[in-house]
Amino acid sequence: MSADQLRAQFQAQGRPGLAQEQRREARQARGVYAAVAGLVAVVCLVLIGVRLGQGDALGVWVATYAMGAALGGWGFVLARIGHTRWAMMVTCIGGALAGLGDSPAFH
Repeated sequence: MSADQLRAQFQAQGRPGLAQEQRREARQARGVYAAVAGLVAVVCLVLIGVRLGQGDALGVWVATYAMGAALGGWGFVLARIGHTRWAMMVTCIGGALAGLGDSPAFH
């Protein structure tokens, strides 16, 4: 049986719009994950600017924020190409690194 025949049989089942609905949901998920990852990256960059503007000395905190921004950017790219699970994992790690950079140990 060819792929076209299987697709036709699948679409003839109870929910004719199932394939379109799944594509729409996947597109929405990619958009949400890309937005979250982009937000993490932008927040990390803003925090670097704010802390440097306050006169904080360069230190490990800059590296943790920079890694958070880089991972947020990578998460954005992964989400845009459809790897949403990897995007969320990378974005969460980036957010955790930003939180680590905000800890009192690095002030």
